[in-house]
Amino acid sequence: MRDYFYTDAFMWDVLKIRELPSRLCQFTSVDALERIVTSRNLRFSRLDRVNDPEEAMAEDLPHAATSIFVSCWTGPDVETLPMWSVYGDQMRGVRLTLPTDLFRGRPKAAVLEEGGAITSINDWFTIERPFPAMGGKGRLVIGPNKVFYSNDPAYRSPRMVHRREGQSHVYPYDLGMVKGTDWAFEDEWRFKIALMSFGAIYPDDDYFNTVTLDLKTYPVTTEALFVPLDPGALDELDVMLGPKADQTVADRVTEILAAAVPRATISRSRLKVR
Repeated sequence: MRDYFYTDAFMWDVLKIRELPSRLCQFTSVDALERIVTSRNLRFSRLDRVNDPEEAMAEDLPHAATSIFVSCWTGPDVETLPMWSVYGDQMRGVRLTLPTDLFRGRPKAAVLEEGGAITSINDWFTIERPFPAMGGKGRLVIGPNKVFYSNDPAYRSPRMVHRREGQSHVYPYDLGMVKGTDWAFEDEWRFKIALMSFGAIYPDDDYFNTVTLDLKTYPVTTEALFVPLDPGALDELDVMLGPKADQTVADRVTEILAAAVPRATISRSRLKVR
């Protein structure tokens, strides 16, 4: 396997992606909906805070999951009982559908050889670590990219750092893009932000090996990132009420949207459950 596997060719040939989706969905609670539309920000959660404890492992970087932040979505046509049960507040929550050019200024994703789709956003984010370690600052978001489901250790725990001729090359493309096959029901797509720059080259020196790569002694202190959403993208928001959402939930969602994004639409789940 090459230094990293998640490339444009991997997307086309292995994941069978022919084009990036124009819209994606997220199952969540009504409280989370309210936070998104009132703050007009999208939360990126650190991977060691999500529900899969085996996420973003790296063969050569302990605590690698603390260096990756993700916003998790699913395909535009997905509506299943497992998704409603696990992520949709026990079927009483909502499913959000938004265009994939959702960040402020509506930048479009470009598919590159390295890392698949990458979006250059119009806002800066900062990831902090204690001195003397250096944090990260950037404006590139990897994605939207489809998660690959595999139990193969070669994919689940790849190498992130590759040393050549006195230099260390860092490839965070694969981290956070593989989950075990037990999670395949999610049909997940992700936007991802990494602490270390994409394809960054560092001197292979004592500082890099004992400080930069030591995520335990010099941990990432940022627990979440918030990226501004575009008002026009929010105008295209569709909110689907869960199969068990009662009239109280419907009234609350209607009130939230009327106050924050009055052009958003509301629909109801097609699934019928008691």
